[in-house]
Amino acid sequence: MILPKPTALLPKPAPDAAPADRWTRKRRYHHGNLEPSALARGRQIVTLDGPCALSLRGLARDLGVTAAALVRLFGNLAGLRAAVAGSVLEKLRDETQVARRHKLPLADSAGRWVAFAAANANLYRLLSGEGWHAPRTGLRGFHGMLAVASPRRTLEGAIGMRTARASYLASTIHGLALARIDGAEAAAVNQALARAFRT
Repeated sequence: MILPKPTALLPKPAPDAAPADRWTRKRRYHHGNLEPSALARGRQIVTLDGPCALSLRGLARDLGVTAAALVRLFGNLAGLRAAVAGSVLEKLRDETQVARRHKLPLADSAGRWVAFAAANANLYRLLSGEGWHAPRTGLRGFHGMLAVASPRRTLEGAIGMRTARASYLASTIHGLALARIDGAEAAAVNQALARAFRT
């Protein structure tokens, strides 16, 4: 029997001159450290690539853990997205100081809210449920997410009691934030916001 001649080995491709900067994964997570790392990396993924880029397997690969470890933490993809959205809402509350305990003029806080949305468009889209929510899935909570309040409801609660005025202002602020991330000019949005508070 005649054996075929061995084929010549292909040359190895030359390595890249400089590898691209990327988020590095940790070798080991101490007890309780995985969840904050997962939420932080989840926010990075959404910021760079949008809400639909966030997945259990992709996040697990980035973190250097199994997808099962994330399933134990978040349950499923909807739970992961809800947890990341909840962490964005906390960050938004802190940065805009939309809370009654701060006793800041609401107009200032509203301006910060819209500015946060403009600077973090993909995070605000995730928080609003845009791009991935399924309203008829039967999931409880707002925007098809699990137990995460919508930005409008959060604003309504921060403004005060559920009155027609609070509902109007909350809807206006949230609507202007969405308009801003959709490309509305900052000057026009600021004028509309000022008119809402003069009414």
